[in-house]
Amino acid sequence: MMFARFFRSVLAAGLALLGATAAQATGPITLCEGVWVDPSRERPIPIRIRMPAGTEKVGVILFSHGLGGSLDAGTIWANAWAEAGYAVINMQHRGSDSAIFGKPGFRAALGSDQLIARARDMRFVIRELGIRREEGICDLRRIDQRRIGIAGHSFGAQTVQAVAGQVFPFPIEPPLVDLKVRAALALSPSPPLVGSPEVAFSRIHIPFLSITGTEDAVPTVIPITAEQRQEPFRLMPAGDKFLLVLKGATHEMFAGQTFASMLNGEPPAHVRNTVIATSIAFWRATLDGDVQAIEWLYSVDGLRAGLKEGDFFESR
Repeated sequence: MMFARFFRSVLAAGLALLGATAAQATGPITLCEGVWVDPSRERPIPIRIRMPAGTEKVGVILFSHGLGGSLDAGTIWANAWAEAGYAVINMQHRGSDSAIFGKPGFRAALGSDQLIARARDMRFVIRELGIRREEGICDLRRIDQRRIGIAGHSFGAQTVQAVAGQVFPFPIEPPLVDLKVRAALALSPSPPLVGSPEVAFSRIHIPFLSITGTEDAVPTVIPITAEQRQEPFRLMPAGDKFLLVLKGATHEMFAGQTFASMLNGEPPAHVRNTVIATSIAFWRATLDGDVQAIEWLYSVDGLRAGLKEGDFFESR
């Protein structure tokens, strides 16, 4: 399986052991697409579902793209998570998706109105998973409502932070937090642009994995340094919080898709493999309660043993 190969390449014996004991998809992934409409906002939300083979109940991971993204964002991560046995749902957010490119003032789409709309998109999709029976040939009844994870890159990471419980310096009704979410993963997370960072992250109590790089900055779009992307991890309440920092990794490498401007058109092997291995171990630990995955995340001989010089991993 690709999942086991990734684990062996990143962590050798320790990672292979974890991969060998985890349940994985045993057949082709089923791909389904649709547009779900939130009637309360008259808002269409395009979705792409990857459903692992089988008939058993599966955990689900929702993915939110960055500014100017689409359903193609996160493809590398979504494929790996589906191969590992999870249903994965990519969402596309109108108003901050690929349609904004070529339009004046596209950076204005990073405002609070769009962030709130995105978080409500995610909450709506979570709610629909408890109602809909199918989408195309994908059997949504297989999704275990007790095992919901959320993930996102850049603006999608901010979306994840909001749904996980970030506090904002202005009233939002109804709240953006979704209590059905069991774990959250942010690729290129961000501190708040306004208000106290300490207050902003004080109520995120669920397990949370932050992934960033030493070159993870886009100053032409948003004034956040690579070092500041570590702040959410350091300011959240302790308990099942994790931070992975990869030396030399840039912002676009974490988008999880190919870009013509990148070497070989995709993230370097070490970035790709380490993100996949770490994220799957995180989902195993938090959504499935896998003991070996938990030990691998915390052990000196686990994840840390496979990192390169200049990378680092922390837990608190």
